[in-house]
Amino acid sequence: MRAESGSLVGSVVGGIYKVRRLIGSGGMGEVYAAEGKNSEKVAIKVLHERAAQDPDLVARFQREASIAAQVKSPYVAGIVGAGKDRNGRLWIAFERLNGEGLDARLRREHYLSFADVAPVIDDALQGMDAAHRAGVIHRDIKPANLFVEKRKLSPKQVAAGEPEERTRILDFGVSKMRSRAGRKSEPSLTAFDATLGSFAYMAPEQVRGSARVDERADLYAMGAVAFRALTGRLPFEGQNAMTLIALKLDREPPSLASTTGDEWPAVIERYLEKMMARDREKRFTSATESLEAWRNVCRVMGNAPSVRKPASPSSYPAVDEKTEVTESSFSSMSSVGNSRR
Repeated sequence: MRAESGSLVGSVVGGIYKVRRLIGSGGMGEVYAAEGKNSEKVAIKVLHERAAQDPDLVARFQREASIAAQVKSPYVAGIVGAGKDRNGRLWIAFERLNGEGLDARLRREHYLSFADVAPVIDDALQGMDAAHRAGVIHRDIKPANLFVEKRKLSPKQVAAGEPEERTRILDFGVSKMRSRAGRKSEPSLTAFDATLGSFAYMAPEQVRGSARVDERADLYAMGAVAFRALTGRLPFEGQNAMTLIALKLDREPPSLASTTGDEWPAVIERYLEKMMARDREKRFTSATESLEAWRNVCRVMGNAPSVRKPASPSSYPAVDEKTEVTESSFSSMSSVGNSRR
């Protein structure tokens, strides 16, 4: 039987973490706010008892912990521990962040100015670069998996001009390790990708099958995130996955100008065109190259007039809001006010 939602509140998981409150739940498990030694604050994901009876789900859960532990970056949510407690429950503990998911911010703001989007994409590309260098392909980049952290800065950090917000990549639940020569290929877990991945941000080659995607699928998704944040609209919109798949396989993504009705500087149009090229051979070759190009876009856009046009809230596609089970996103860890960079 599946444990009653929130049933672990007050218990100790892994002999270390005192569970304080439930902050998210989904088909595979629940996420709790917990505290460890010296009041260390963590978000702890626990696999449901029913899910723990499925060897494939157990393998996926364990792979998430293993893969996340290999990515070291201030722009990726860090894992602090994982294991099985004496009751047989599998758990993963992540550092608990203060802030909000980019998806929550976009639901509230509808769209963001380029000045607000610029640091989010820069941070996320740095986190992506770290993951790719570690041989990890995320495969589920989207606003719900980008967390805008509200930082507590010391006076020294303030004086140094460090930003109050930092974007960090979450959830390596459907990620995979890049195949290397002489190494047996890992299970693709494609069935889970189809249900957990967000079709709205998925690269065309990924909707055909996730097993053979490479780093360029993550770049496509990041381009789609930037497009959504700037325009308030998805590159492709549809009421169901099949419509989105057909559009992605058939067409190149639209321009910012055709979507908003405003003229945008050519540098940002060219950048997103390359990030979201239908043919992955036409995209940037790496997150490093993409980040360098993005910073060039920011330099040029810093001298460009402000261009942004609000999208009608009624035009937002349902798929943008209903793409993932809540247990995969830690955007509900905490909430902050309306402060923006």
